[in-house]
Amino acid sequence: MVIGIFAGCNASNRDETIKTITIDVTGDSFHWHFDYPGEDGLLGNADDRRSTGILYLPDNANVTLKLHSKDYLYSFSLPKFGQSGIAVPELDYTLNFSTEMPGAFKVLGDQFCGFSHDTLNVNVQVLDQKDGFYGWELTSHDAILETSPLLPA
Repeated sequence: MVIGIFAGCNASNRDETIKTITIDVTGDSFHWHFDYPGEDGLLGNADDRRSTGILYLPDNANVTLKLHSKDYLYSFSLPKFGQSGIAVPELDYTLNFSTEMPGAFKVLGDQFCGFSHDTLNVNVQVLDQKDGFYGWELTSHDAILETSPLLPA
C-alpha cells in the first residue's frame, strides 16, 4: 500500500517544501506514538500517518509537537533541539522548535513511577526533504509501526 502526501504539512505535493509541521506525540503503555497529518491536512482523522519508535522530521522546518498521554505521566526530551516537556493524561503540552540539517538524534523519555523504560528512548530522524523525507511513509502501515534499535550514544 502506498501512502499519500503530507498535504497538511504546508506541502501540497512532493515537490514543495514543508515549512511547518504539527505532530501529535502520545505516550501509551511505555511507548511513544507519533501521528502526522494525512492528505486532508488535519490531525485526528483516519488518513493520519503514524510511526512508533522513530520520530521523523523534515529538515529546515518549524516543528510543533503536541504531547499527550493515554495512561501515565511521561517526560519527553529532545536535547539536540533544547526542548523538554511532559505528557499528562487529559492535558496538552506543546513544544516548538526548528530543524536544520538532516541527522539522527534521540528522544529521551521516562515515566514518573521511578522505573526506567527503555522503550521511551527512541530515535529522531531529521530527513532531507529533497532526498528522503517522504520515503519513510511509502511503506505499509504495519511496517511503519515497527520500532528500530536505539542509536548509539
